[in-house]
Parts: sequence; structure tokens; C-alpha cells
Amino acid sequence: MIGPSILNSDLSRLAEECRRMLDAGADYLHLDVMDGHFVPNLTFGAPVVQSLRDKFPGVIFEVHMMVSNPDQWIPDMKRAGADIYTFHLEASQDPTQTIEKIRSSGMMAGCGIKPGTPVQPLSDYLPCSMSC
Repeated sequence: MIGPSILNSDLSRLAEECRRMLDAGADYLHLDVMDGHFVPNLTFGAPVVQSLRDKFPGVIFEVHMMVSNPDQWIPDMKRAGADIYTFHLEASQDPTQTIEKIRSSGMMAGCGIKPGTPVQPLSDYLPCSMSC
């Protein structure tokens, strides 16, 4: 499946850019959410996700949450229309609990790591296939 990040888009024409990606064959849209704390950049949050959801009701949205407290944003992103909620292992106090919260909200869970983080700790969460 192909899920291009919308972050490389001309943000002044975000809906048009998303349409262009979908028309080019994207299977879903990847929305990078950064809080300026977990990573130094700041992007957008639930209001932008919601405005895009209104324009693309049938498209799968994966939010890649590069944020310090991923549990805090689960309800907002669900309300905004996210389908897949990917959080960073390094940012969660209890990844199993985070996965359970995501799943109980009705979204699919994904887990990412920063480039310098060893991959091995992710294997602890594979038995639940990110869907517990």
C-alpha cells in the first residue's frame, strides 16, 4: 500500500495536493503530526485532520504522531477522523496501554521509532499485532 506524507505538499493548497496524491494512486494519506517537543518541528493537529476529513470522507488517514504524550491526542484524532494512529515507542509511558486506548477508540494502532532507536523493543508489541 502507498500512503504518501502530505507534509511535502504545498500547505497553502493542501486539499488540492491531497486530491493529486489520491488521483496518482495513493491508497491512503499519511499525516505527520509534530508537537515541537518530541521532535523540533511543529506541524498541524486535529483541526487540519478534521478539515481534510470533511473533504475526503472515504479516504484512510494515518496520523503519525511525533508528539511527547501520544495518549493525550487519541480522542481528538479519533473525533477528527483518523483511521490509523501511529505513535512513537519512545514517547509512550506504557505502549501496551497506548495500543489498547487506540484500539478501544476504534482506530488501528501503529508504532514507530526514531532512527537511532533499536528495533528490538518493538518485538515486545508484535504479539498483539498492534491490534491487541
